[in-house]
Amino acid sequence: MRMQPAAETDKLQHEDLAAKWALWAGVGYIVFFGVLGLIASVKFLVPDLFNGVNWLSWPRIRPVHVQGMIFGWALPVFMAMFYYMVPRLCGTKLWNEKLGIITTLVWSTGVALMVLGVLNPMDTTSPWWSTKGKEYEEWPVVSSIFLIVAWVMLTVNIWSTFVRRTYKQMYVALWYVMGCLMWTSFVYVIGNWPSQLFPANSFMGLNDANVNWFYGHSVVGLIATPAALATAYYFLPKSANAPLYSHKLSLIGFWTLGSIYIWNGAHHMIYGPIPYWLQTVATIFSFLLFVPVLSAVTNFFGTVRGEWHQLRSNVPLKFIVAGTVFYLLVSTQGSFQALRSLNAVTHFTDWVIGHSHMAMFGFVTFYAFAGCYYAVPRMYKRPLYSEGMADWHFWLSFVGFILFSTALWIGGFNQGIEWNNPNLTFISTVNDMKPFWHVRAGGAALMVIGLFIFAWNLFKTATAPTITPGTDGGDGIDELDNSSRTPSSLLSRV
Repeated sequence: MRMQPAAETDKLQHEDLAAKWALWAGVGYIVFFGVLGLIASVKFLVPDLFNGVNWLSWPRIRPVHVQGMIFGWALPVFMAMFYYMVPRLCGTKLWNEKLGIITTLVWSTGVALMVLGVLNPMDTTSPWWSTKGKEYEEWPVVSSIFLIVAWVMLTVNIWSTFVRRTYKQMYVALWYVMGCLMWTSFVYVIGNWPSQLFPANSFMGLNDANVNWFYGHSVVGLIATPAALATAYYFLPKSANAPLYSHKLSLIGFWTLGSIYIWNGAHHMIYGPIPYWLQTVATIFSFLLFVPVLSAVTNFFGTVRGEWHQLRSNVPLKFIVAGTVFYLLVSTQGSFQALRSLNAVTHFTDWVIGHSHMAMFGFVTFYAFAGCYYAVPRMYKRPLYSEGMADWHFWLSFVGFILFSTALWIGGFNQGIEWNNPNLTFISTVNDMKPFWHVRAGGAALMVIGLFIFAWNLFKTATAPTITPGTDGGDGIDELDNSSRTPSSLLSRV
């Protein structure tokens, strides 16, 4: 079935102000948090780096880097993509551009307060500024308030745009956007609800562990993943100039993602102090995740069928195809890590760090890069400043990440085997990891260099002279329009 809009409307000139503000918040934060990540990786080799500066110690830098990459980079840039995609898929303008700008300011303030609270240069012990000390739940209370308010504002803006749509049929990217808005709301509240905020009222023992890892796993699976897939489902057909392979397959992926992913958090506690049956349920549902994953991967590769030659020069397509490969790999890893026999070796090791980075960088961030490279020239009505720099960014990110992750996978697996050997001392396992940590730091350096190139390329694109329609000299700028029409490249073959 081919999806068609109910009726053609006149071209809309989208302001994209909200999208621009959210985009630049994310771009600024990814450079900052990327540098913190590089410092964290170097500290494995130079533990005394910034010795004596408490707020630059590894236990403070690491959670800021992790939280910052999720909530400081990924979510703001996906907000920008939502502001860009939804009006065009609905055939109407964004409901309120000013509300979108205010949303970014509130959200960015919340992220900045998180940085201040977790790094804690003032060494305060106030419960309003202190981290909860739980993985992925490090947000201080005051910064969580800002994020919740901003998310409500975003949801109101997107839903108000959606209900004013002129197209009756819903392209699958809209399904994932709406799913992300809904799932983020309850996942974040469950992970940070009042009984979790203050130690005196918090859950204890097994309940606390279950809530913690429902939240920690769902941050990736029900917040970042649907946002990333919405971006890919919109920009892949646009970049490849090819119809989506199957709309039906995309909906299978959407509904199974939402129904299966919520059961997987307990696989982080295999052999932990939780019921054996709950571990088994988590393992089973971890393998059921192949249904939504293979639905998306099959759809994406089917969409680029016959268009592989474009990978030589099409940077957004490169990032999406590479991100899709990483999506398949990280999901395969995640499922098999839930097996007790493999988990006994990999749990708590550096393998897990390589796995989580493939989710947030190789999969989620690669999709976000693709969206930025496609949308920014169209937002500013200018060609990309440098295709060559974009290509360098791709290869630095790709090669850097391969070095980074492979070192952690090989080193981490060996680390787990050594930990299970009672004849070895712990310090000997640390010394054996040093060569892998060198490679990790080198790969991280390449990735961070790529981030600076990415940010500079987008900045120069945004500040270049505006191209007047009809004077582009045939390089395609006339086609970078703000039309609200659903293009033929979004129509599905099946």
